[in-house]
Amino acid sequence: MTMRVWVMSLAALVLITSGWIAGVASTSLAPLRSPHSEPARSTPDKVVAVTEQGKLFHDPSCPLIHGPSHLESARTAVLGGYTPCTRCLAAE
Repeated sequence: MTMRVWVMSLAALVLITSGWIAGVASTSLAPLRSPHSEPARSTPDKVVAVTEQGKLFHDPSCPLIHGPSHLESARTAVLGGYTPCTRCLAAE
C-alpha cells in the first residue's frame, strides 16, 4: 500500500475514534431543568386522585388533573405504576 493510503486510513481511524469518545462522554446525566421534573421523595399516606390516561397521582384538589379520575390510596397508586405529582404533593 502506498503512504497516502496509510495516512488516509489513520486519519479515518482517528476521526471515528474521537467521535466515539465524544459520544460516550455526552451520555453522562445532565441535571434536570426544572424542580418539577424531580421525582417525589416520599409517598403520602392518604387518598389520592388517579386518572386512567396519566402516569401521576394527585391531591384530589389539584388543578392539574385532566379528565375523569377516581380516588384510591397512594400506596395502591404506586403499586399500579403511578408516581406522585411533584407540584401538588411536593411538600409531603
